[in-house]
Amino acid sequence: MAQTIDMKLVLAVVKAETDVIVCTLRDKGLKRFARVVALSGVCMALTYYGVYRPPQEKILRLTREIAKTRAMFEAGAQYKDLRDQLSVAYAALPQMPERDQWLASSLIESLRAESLTPDLIRPANETEASGLIFQLSTIELTVGFGEFHRWLMRLERAKPLMHVYSIDMNKKLEPFGVNGVICEVMTVIPKRRFN
Repeated sequence: MAQTIDMKLVLAVVKAETDVIVCTLRDKGLKRFARVVALSGVCMALTYYGVYRPPQEKILRLTREIAKTRAMFEAGAQYKDLRDQLSVAYAALPQMPERDQWLASSLIESLRAESLTPDLIRPANETEASGLIFQLSTIELTVGFGEFHRWLMRLERAKPLMHVYSIDMNKKLEPFGVNGVICEVMTVIPKRRFN
């Protein structure tokens, strides 16, 4: 059974006690109770600074350390995700030491794999921007559409990355079913890799 508290009764008791204290102080004077009031003040100060405040300061310090640790954990997780994404991107790009002949030799290998002979392979043109080297090479072919499609699929699946930048295809009159193709292929090489 729960008991209910009568607030009117509690307020009446508090008011009566306060009246007794005020009347006593008025009759006897504050000077008579100065030692007790001073001792009470000292006890309250000791209790506050010795018992209450140290745990509060410790809680505040621990809360700050927890927030700092949480921020470090979140930053560490974000760094790990970004590092993994960067590693995946680097794995898909050619290495800097292979820069000189990588694109041309990769294109020749892909053509050999499909038994194709190019009419012309132009050397790679390089442009540099934001710490990346963009290489663009042009190939001219006379080939049937099916063979050309298989070769394009091989280029798109290539690792390290080769990107078909542009295709210009014209139907040739002789022999039947053969196309003249000018294809530009690009790759990107980072000058510096961050670990």
